[in-house]
Amino acid sequence: MKKLYFLLLLVSFSAFSQSVGDIVVTEFMNDSDQVSDTVGEWIELYNTTSSDIDLNGWSLKDDGSNDYTFSESLIVPANSYFVIGRGPNDATNGGVNLDFSYGDGVYTLANGADEIVLLSPSAVEIDRINYGINDFPDGGPGFSISLDPNNISDDNNVPANWCLSTSIFGDGDKGTPGAVNDACAPVCLASLGNDTTNCDASTSGTDTYSVSLSYSDAGTTTFVVTATSGTVGGDNPTTTASGEITVTGIAEGTDITITMDDTGSGGLCNLIREVTSPICVPTGSVDLELKGVMDFDVSDGKAVHVIATADIADLSVYGIGVANNGGGTDGQEYTFDAISVLSGAHILVLRDEAVMETYFTTEGYALFDHVLLDASGVISQNGNDAIELFKNASVIETFGDINASGTGTSWDYVDAWAYKSTAGATFPTGWIYGGPNCSDDAATTLESSCVYPLIATLSTKQDILGNVNLYPNPVNKNEGGLLTISSNSKQTMTAKIYNVIGKMVKNITVENNQIDLANLSSGLYLIKITQENRTTTKKLLIE
Repeated sequence: MKKLYFLLLLVSFSAFSQSVGDIVVTEFMNDSDQVSDTVGEWIELYNTTSSDIDLNGWSLKDDGSNDYTFSESLIVPANSYFVIGRGPNDATNGGVNLDFSYGDGVYTLANGADEIVLLSPSAVEIDRINYGINDFPDGGPGFSISLDPNNISDDNNVPANWCLSTSIFGDGDKGTPGAVNDACAPVCLASLGNDTTNCDASTSGTDTYSVSLSYSDAGTTTFVVTATSGTVGGDNPTTTASGEITVTGIAEGTDITITMDDTGSGGLCNLIREVTSPICVPTGSVDLELKGVMDFDVSDGKAVHVIATADIADLSVYGIGVANNGGGTDGQEYTFDAISVLSGAHILVLRDEAVMETYFTTEGYALFDHVLLDASGVISQNGNDAIELFKNASVIETFGDINASGTGTSWDYVDAWAYKSTAGATFPTGWIYGGPNCSDDAATTLESSCVYPLIATLSTKQDILGNVNLYPNPVNKNEGGLLTISSNSKQTMTAKIYNVIGKMVKNITVENNQIDLANLSSGLYLIKITQENRTTTKKLLIE
């Protein structure tokens, strides 16, 4: 009978050891202070069942190379604590009374992030602790990290169920090895995240700014959100667990304090964020506007086309931002080069100069007065991404909807282009489109079904006419407005003149190598000259 009883007891050990949560980690010392970690590390286990459990064949490991298997009978009594450790069970280990020592070097606890994993002999993961991440408490040397005794039956991998021990043991470190843990004091679970400031108005003397402040782990108590200036809005932490608080209409130069507080309803949170006012530089006059946005079906065939509406002494006051995938503004991401440009200048910002010159053709590429390379990779828009134009870090123009994907919308320009056909227009008015996928399989824009409008005056079907010169250029209307065209040939010459949106404004046969341009408005034009079935296109400025 005794032998049979012993066998039944072994069966009992085995059966109870196979269920998740039968043994849990309730406390551990990963960074001792009174002694070195080589002897001072320990782990407290708790048998949550009403039967003894034998650890023989169980493994203690982490997600790295630490792996120790218990190779002898090691009984953890029912409903009892059991302490295992790295050091010897003597006076040198800091004063902890170990039930078992697994020795130095076979299993160690990192002082930062690490895992404590218990596996049954059949490799069932009975318990796991991932510490040192998220909001898991970490008090530094000399504090054990302990599970609140009221939460032993709960998920012991929830950081909020853990805290730092307050009782002193042995040589002076804090912990309760082998005994009931210190109760964790209630804590505020909610937290504040990053805050960002944005200038809303950039007019000298009346600048305002707004703040966006993220938060998380709320939604369980009644919160009151206040700010010392401005209007509070955004998500409500009383009903929304994680979100964003906004404060708008704050005068530039006014620092504010934002408070998220639930103590009035019996909570524990009084979260405060101090925000410093940004410097909002007045935008002043706007002398640059968007002209085109491109996403051609060639590798790195992405570019943004802008045009100067007045002389600009320093182009670097302007910049571009790409609002990817309708995710809202990312702010200014690209800053133009510090160069001066003239009124009417076409400026192309691109990812790859060689690719774009091939696609536009050398002659078409030359129609841009300035070509700027974006080495940072900001010009990465797909045909559904909105574009923002900035001056002095404030948005002055937007193409598309920064909060929505353009796929399937009227402004979709995937493998195509969008082009402002009306100067000074505000999206969505005044824009024309090539149509989605219209550049597919075309080596150049002139071979596509949607020639980019600025390049549309060119033709690859005619030979290039050389040795043609224009003078004076610019043409001054107050000095007669006559343009002289010189050529090596005496054959009949025709000229077609196009404005910057591609509309032909004059089509004449040139007589005596001169054209009267006095009736055209001042501005930038393209002149296409044909002679002996050969053509050339040049830029022409009328003052």
